[in-house]
Amino acid sequence: MSQAKAIPLRKQQKNYTRQRLLQVSRELFASKGPQETGIDDIARAAGTSRATVYTHFSGKQDIIRELLTEIWDTVLRLYQDFDELPNRDRATLRQWLGKVFDAWLEYGASTKIVIREMPAEVNAEFQDQLESHVAALTRTREKWAHFDEEEATRRAYLLILQLQRGLTAVHFGGWEVDREALLETFTDIWEATLRPQSK
Repeated sequence: MSQAKAIPLRKQQKNYTRQRLLQVSRELFASKGPQETGIDDIARAAGTSRATVYTHFSGKQDIIRELLTEIWDTVLRLYQDFDELPNRDRATLRQWLGKVFDAWLEYGASTKIVIREMPAEVNAEFQDQLESHVAALTRTREKWAHFDEEEATRRAYLLILQLQRGLTAVHFGGWEVDREALLETFTDIWEATLRPQSK
């Protein structure tokens, strides 16, 4: 049995510093705004130097771009996790949707910053990202065998778009709704949409 190759200490330290810089930037951008946050502010908050920040990022736009990549990667992993669910009963769906809700809570401030600072990039990438999310959701064809491929794709698109639109309204649009009630509603919708069609 082969063992995973250990990551050298130097690389671990570099990865840690990069993640720390992203975390600090995320917090500063959320509290002060990107325009009011300087590279010196980021370095000071991270307990490092300006030169170290520039070792990892070319500037604030590069940091914001990395935040966008982090958001896309997180969303894709969530939809890949859906494909790995042992079944699609109500309890399992609700638990998975709860993880999606939690991710929106965790990345909501970053998402708002990225949308405000990089609207063209977000819009340009949205359709490609959406297609990759649909592909992740429908990856195991046997799990969607009760629908033909086109119908499975349509249902996956609509489920994702509805979920994103609903959570966008909550996090950015000011829609005040009870989390548990909304989670129950989405569970109802996903459960009904994934159920085999009656003949």
